[in-house]
Amino acid sequence: MNIGWVKILGATFFELMWITGLKYAELPWEWAVTCLSIMGSSYCLITAGNTLPVGTAYSVFVGLSSIGTILVEFLGFGILPSFWQLVFMVTLIVGVIGLKLLNEQVER
Repeated sequence: MNIGWVKILGATFFELMWITGLKYAELPWEWAVTCLSIMGSSYCLITAGNTLPVGTAYSVFVGLSSIGTILVEFLGFGILPSFWQLVFMVTLIVGVIGLKLLNEQVER
């Protein structure tokens, strides 16, 4: 696996942390983790662009972050996704897989 993809996964992880932090942080240390997560997400995404096409990297990042946010709300906070959220999550997953497979073909 290309290091760029690992950085995209790291950027997504940090993204989910800071999005959750913006909604639920109350204590100073929680806000500190939120701020560090913003920086970590930005760093990982920016440096992923060194080894991946920027458009592909950003599209996959946004798709994974969108899906991850819905999953965090469901698994962590019991907020059930609607039917349409599930339909569009599947659409995003298909798109992310397609972009990754297309990128592998271009690299050959």
